[in-house]
Amino acid sequence: MEGTLSLFDWCPAPAAPVAPLPEGSGPCAQAVEAQVEADAVVAVVTQSVAVDVAVDAGPRIVVFDCETTGTDRIQDQVIELCIQRGLGDDATSQTWRIKPTALIHPGAQAVHGIAQADLDGCPGFAQVADAIAAVFAETDVIVGYNIAFDIDMLQAEYTRIGRPLLDLNGKKIVDAFRLWQQCEPRSLQHAHQRFVGNGFASAHSASADVAATGRVLSGMLKAFNLVDQDWESIACKCDPQYASRAAWVGPSRHLRWEGEVVVLGFGKHANAAVHQLAAGPDRSFLRWVVDKDFPVHVGEVCRAALDLSGEAFLAWARQRYPYAPPAPAPAPVAPVVAPVEADPAAPEAIAVEPPTRPTRSRGNGRGRAKASSAESSSSLAPAK
Repeated sequence: MEGTLSLFDWCPAPAAPVAPLPEGSGPCAQAVEAQVEADAVVAVVTQSVAVDVAVDAGPRIVVFDCETTGTDRIQDQVIELCIQRGLGDDATSQTWRIKPTALIHPGAQAVHGIAQADLDGCPGFAQVADAIAAVFAETDVIVGYNIAFDIDMLQAEYTRIGRPLLDLNGKKIVDAFRLWQQCEPRSLQHAHQRFVGNGFASAHSASADVAATGRVLSGMLKAFNLVDQDWESIACKCDPQYASRAAWVGPSRHLRWEGEVVVLGFGKHANAAVHQLAAGPDRSFLRWVVDKDFPVHVGEVCRAALDLSGEAFLAWARQRYPYAPPAPAPAPVAPVVAPVEADPAAPEAIAVEPPTRPTRSRGNGRGRAKASSAESSSSLAPAK
């Protein structure tokens, strides 16, 4: 296809050629005769001609998105897939609901709101695989937001049912998220301009960069209304995996504590207890891990699981990689106020409304009431 084409015009595949109408039954004759049946035929013919002409107007664009049972490409599955033919608000779309064989993770359900019961009676992926593949076969441009995840999850479904992967060779993949990153730079100087209001000199010297980073973070906390959040909350917002890091065995997510056992976080045996895997017929997987170029601590744990009995391994793991589950946050305790004896000589008391909680300032934090020492220690005020 040559020339500059608009990405905003999409049309379905070309319709079959329309056979010429018999003499006297063409659009003009039908309009003159004003017959109801003739008008219907004219509408069909006109629509078919419009489709044939519009096909040459531009590439065929499909925007798509998946909802899944979770984020693990091996274990989790697609439960909803929507495609939209074009970019405009008037573009047509199609949605498939798919019944998985895996359970929906609570975290995923909290995001997309789809429950297991909502999928009762829906087809399995194998039943809709052909229809979905046909859509991607006929498109020129595939658009999504953080689209690599959606493509990986969709391709995993075809692998799971023993079908060839979607052939995306020659397709133009457009990720709106990556495009945003590329077109709006995220360097420290750009961040300083946006969140502090000016540039800064001596960029890329260590001392200037750390000072600028402090000012940028302070500006971000104000701009995103995070001034009153504690560092734990801010760290979780920066890194969605922050809360789960406490359960990692070592510095990576390859292994993690799950209750009292160490489980794998990757591969075809993901979520399997390491000591049980070592005692079963698939222990060769752990030998394979030991021989490969995994992080040192991963090989060490797998080797220990192969060499020790189950209980001995768990005792060794608890000593070598101790894990303390995070304690739940204590419930707030209302302050106890000692009763004050009435003074007989004092005038009669006037009833007043109980004081309201002080309003937290969204500005520089001055004048914020400290409800308790615990609250003041966990709150965050940006540096001046």
